Amino acid sequence: MVARETRAVEEESGKRLTLISAVIIAIIAYLIILSVVIVPLQGGTISSTDILADDLRESTAHYATSGVPIQSVGDISRSAVIAFAMLTHIVFANLHVGGSWVIIVTALLYFRYGRMRYKNLARSLTLFVLILFSAGSTFAAGGMMALIALFPDLSMNIFHLYWWPIFAYFLLFGVIITLLFVFWFAWDRIRPGVHLALGFGYAISVFVQTVTIDTLAAGMLTPGVRSLTFTEAGLLPMTLDQAMALWFNPTLWELTFHRIAAAVAFFGFLIAALASVHYIDQKGFAAKKQWDWVAAYGIVWGLVGLIMQPILGQLYMTAIQENSPTAFMMAMHGPRAWAMLMMVTLLSGLFLTIGTYFLTRRDQLLSRPENRTIRTIFKGFLVMTAISAFVLIQPAWLGALFIDDPGAWINPIGGMSLKYVALFVMAAIGAAIAMLAVIILTSEEKEGQWGYLTRGSLLAAFAAGVLGTAIVNVMGFVREAARAPWTFYQIIPVPGGPAYATPLPLPVIVGVWVIVIALSWVVFWYVAKVTAYHPVDEESV
Repeated sequence: MVARETRAVEEESGKRLTLISAVIIAIIAYLIILSVVIVPLQGGTISSTDILADDLRESTAHYATSGVPIQSVGDISRSAVIAFAMLTHIVFANLHVGGSWVIIVTALLYFRYGRMRYKNLARSLTLFVLILFSAGSTFAAGGMMALIALFPDLSMNIFHLYWWPIFAYFLLFGVIITLLFVFWFAWDRIRPGVHLALGFGYAISVFVQTVTIDTLAAGMLTPGVRSLTFTEAGLLPMTLDQAMALWFNPTLWELTFHRIAAAVAFFGFLIAALASVHYIDQKGFAAKKQWDWVAAYGIVWGLVGLIMQPILGQLYMTAIQENSPTAFMMAMHGPRAWAMLMMVTLLSGLFLTIGTYFLTRRDQLLSRPENRTIRTIFKGFLVMTAISAFVLIQPAWLGALFIDDPGAWINPIGGMSLKYVALFVMAAIGAAIAMLAVIILTSEEKEGQWGYLTRGSLLAAFAAGVLGTAIVNVMGFVREAARAPWTFYQIIPVPGGPAYATPLPLPVIVGVWVIVIALSWVVFWYVAKVTAYHPVDEESV
């Protein structure tokens, strides 16, 4: 009887491993189809510089030829260097943008409920981001130095126009690192209220720093002004009302809150992925119980950020449509729509992966008669998510550069109205799973015993971490591709003139993404092995 039950569990676990493997294969297969079939049929291989050549010729903005030797590097190589430095910086910066809030809320839960597992996790995560603060700062400085060396005239304009926001951005590095270090070293040494105040100060400082740099990131796509004129001398080279319009541009807050939601999701899925690897790496049962719980905790945070992204993303795209309609057309209904399709593919993959994780996480428990209703619910969620994903990844048109071209073939399944419904269904399912997961996390009696993760759930948790990192990279490219070939949309063209093709071609940017993801994950795991807390007995969990 025991042997038969063991065999049944193993067979069920094998099916669950097959399920998440099928999800991963489907994501990869569609991305290949997107690259090989859809991109060429939407004109995605034609540069924005060629498409908007007439607009560039009408532009009166010019860059001086400074003759710096390093500028002899090829145009694509120059942009690839900047892309690598900035994307790597963004990945590590998101550890603070999202991780600061995860850490302080986790610490708050410890002081509220007194459970040691919250304290152990909060301390591990704090040390993790503290060590990696140097990596993010290094790539931030490296990216800025590369920009100055490779695009000196563009850098001069940026520093003149954004001197005060950039000054505040770098000043906040000192504030953040001071609060973060004190927060780490103050564990159990000062009153809980003061310690939490330091943590919230750290999180708020990171938020303010995000706003300062987004004045530039958002302003390059929606400048808020029609021209950039230097009318004053000194540190404020324009009138105050021009500066406020430029810095606090029409999409500043939409981009900032969307970035925060994405960063929270990224950090949550990163926790889950690292926990799954720790679960495999550790042999003691107490440690496996700990990392089983940590993976579930990270998944909840990932879901919180994930279900907010469609809503905040829609608000952001609406603001772009109102203020830069041509850029919106290029990104959503033009030759760069493939980047948005890639992003929603990764988004759909995350929802499918999380649904698979919860379905496979406790085969032994969900197979019991009293839990079959929950199992049926999760199966239904997974089917509905798959249908929604199928709608989301549909191209809206094929056979022309823009959707309104008379020769375009309109895909009836790829309309925005259906995609809005699909996004709503995914967000609703994600919210339902998140609520069920919170109940499981806070009620161990209903969950049963921790420490029995299946191979399917381990693979799903790790896949969520990789997908979460990938979507962060693609998000930035969607914004950059929308405004190409302009540095500041319809004001300053990208340096190099009509001969400089923008944005980066698909093979080049994919190569940069792969390198960034591989490099960041090597660093993540190396640091996680040093900072992770492993309980030595069951009572420590």
